[in-house]
Amino acid sequence: MRNRLVCIGVLCVLCAVQSTATWAQNQPTSGDGPAFATEADVKLSTIRSLIGAKDYDNAESLAEEITRESPGMLDAWMMLAYTRTLTGKFALSNDAYDVALEYGADKKEIYIRKAYNCRRLGDVDQTRECYRLILEDDASNVEVLVQFGAYEQKTENYDAAAELFMAALDIQPEHMQAIEALAKTEEKRGNNAQVKYWLERGISYEPENTKLLKRLSLVYLNEQNYSLAIHYLDKVIAIDPENTAAHRNKGIAHYQQGNKKKAIESFEAVRTLGGKTKGLYGPLADCYRSAKKSSKALEIVKEGLSEDDQKAWLYSVWGKILEDQKNYDAAIAKFSHAVALKDEPWSGYARKQISRQSQLKKREAMIAAQAGME
Repeated sequence: MRNRLVCIGVLCVLCAVQSTATWAQNQPTSGDGPAFATEADVKLSTIRSLIGAKDYDNAESLAEEITRESPGMLDAWMMLAYTRTLTGKFALSNDAYDVALEYGADKKEIYIRKAYNCRRLGDVDQTRECYRLILEDDASNVEVLVQFGAYEQKTENYDAAAELFMAALDIQPEHMQAIEALAKTEEKRGNNAQVKYWLERGISYEPENTKLLKRLSLVYLNEQNYSLAIHYLDKVIAIDPENTAAHRNKGIAHYQQGNKKKAIESFEAVRTLGGKTKGLYGPLADCYRSAKKSSKALEIVKEGLSEDDQKAWLYSVWGKILEDQKNYDAAIAKFSHAVALKDEPWSGYARKQISRQSQLKKREAMIAAQAGME
């Protein structure tokens, strides 16, 4: 393996030298003769080739060699810092960036790169300091404000994140990344009114942004505002008819509204499109039972049980199917399965149903006895 890497390195060096020589021949002349690439330029080109070949260790070694031979060469220090990042030497990379800064490197670029290294080092204070130093010189830099906000969001400093995203939106009101991030931040802060505000604002700029439409529909679904959830899910489906998650959530909303016919349509769309069916069998089986389609309901029950999904719910539905058939002993057996699974709320529901089946069985026996007496 080592010999292979050496061969790759040699080939890269030869290619780099050849390409650099060609580059030098094509340069405009200065004075009486052509402008030739320096040895350091050739080595920098070689480093780029080594990086392309993912030979980061040799690239770093060559960058160190250039900085020793040409200590005032800015590009060499930038390349050394970069190769050290690639080899995971983040603190040493920042040291090299500091030297590059002394030789006139762009402050914004340096601090952005240092911020990345500090994040990898887990140094929260230094990461924040890098972003602050950029904003000191350029307070209206939207991309840095958003990047800084994303970092604060990741570190769960949601108040600071919201402030940074708002600052970015004050400058660039239609910045979608900031809008989406601010909606997420407000969700973390538990401010649903603001979540809806920012998602709706984003949708006003991009009406066919299915990502925002789905997120807003979920907010309303969790708030049990099923009509508005369906409203936004319909928009998603109109744009993306094969979006199985949207069909699934629409089915759940219809189910919760008690509109089981429409719930069946949405759930079956998921099955037809080959979407995720986990968590779908229970409500779908219940919908078919309610629609007096016992055979189809039982088919869904058995399919769900074979998938090991929502078993307590499905055994409860099976029990209700048997109750509809007045087969109370068999119903009790299915409800007992649900109880044994200890999966609430369905195990609790099944427990109550066992008592109910016993009462129904007694009542049926009494009715039969009275009919016999007549």
